[in-house]
Amino acid sequence: MKKTLVVLILIIIFLSGCATKTVYIRTAPPGRKTEIRTERPGTKYIWVEGHWRWTHKKNDYTWIPGHWIKKRSGKIWIRGSWKRTQRGWIWTESYWK
Repeated sequence: MKKTLVVLILIIIFLSGCATKTVYIRTAPPGRKTEIRTERPGTKYIWVEGHWRWTHKKNDYTWIPGHWIKKRSGKIWIRGSWKRTQRGWIWTESYWK
């Protein structure tokens, strides 16, 4: 009985740490930066464009430069984006689909 209770408590703690929280930013992200692509490291790589990320410590946006990532077989890269909502701006992360 005690072991079951301990396991359940650990599962609840783990799952509560996995919950994502939407952060709304009041100011719009700056415009896109012009980037120069570096040389492609190989045919199995795709370019991921740079983007603005909100930095809580600075309470401001930070530019994340573009870079090459290795392709995943049978997958396509979905680029992240900022979206304006009534509550503020939110970021949707990039992902493989």
